[in-house]
Amino acid sequence: MAVYNPFRGCHKFSEGCKYCYIHKGDARRKIDTNIIVKTKNFTSIIDKNNKGEYKVKAGQMVYMCFSTDFLIQEADVFRNDCWKMIKQRSDLHFVFLTKRIERFMECIPSDWADGYDNVTVGCTVENQKELIKDLKYFLNYQ
Repeated sequence: MAVYNPFRGCHKFSEGCKYCYIHKGDARRKIDTNIIVKTKNFTSIIDKNNKGEYKVKAGQMVYMCFSTDFLIQEADVFRNDCWKMIKQRSDLHFVFLTKRIERFMECIPSDWADGYDNVTVGCTVENQKELIKDLKYFLNYQ
């Protein structure tokens, strides 16, 4: 298992964000969570060692964006590069969760239908109201 955090920062989006670990952890470290920035590990999934081998070994499950939401709007400028690296690493399986599932169709790459079988998308909901709102989007993205 690997973790890939290409960018960081988030904004409270729904009731479920009230107790979010991202905001609590950043507050302890005196980091402004509202600032969305690329991380120093942005290219970590395609970085290679001295032998020319990928540092992240093939076959791993890669959990993405545990310090942000992959579909947050401010990351639109970074996301296309992430998609290119994800496609390049078709030997890995990427998983991300989002509270912003309604943005999914505007955030996927133009070649989505041509080979992103290595990506699993999950939609987090925290109550019945959010479930009803988000489920209609999620079910339409099959």
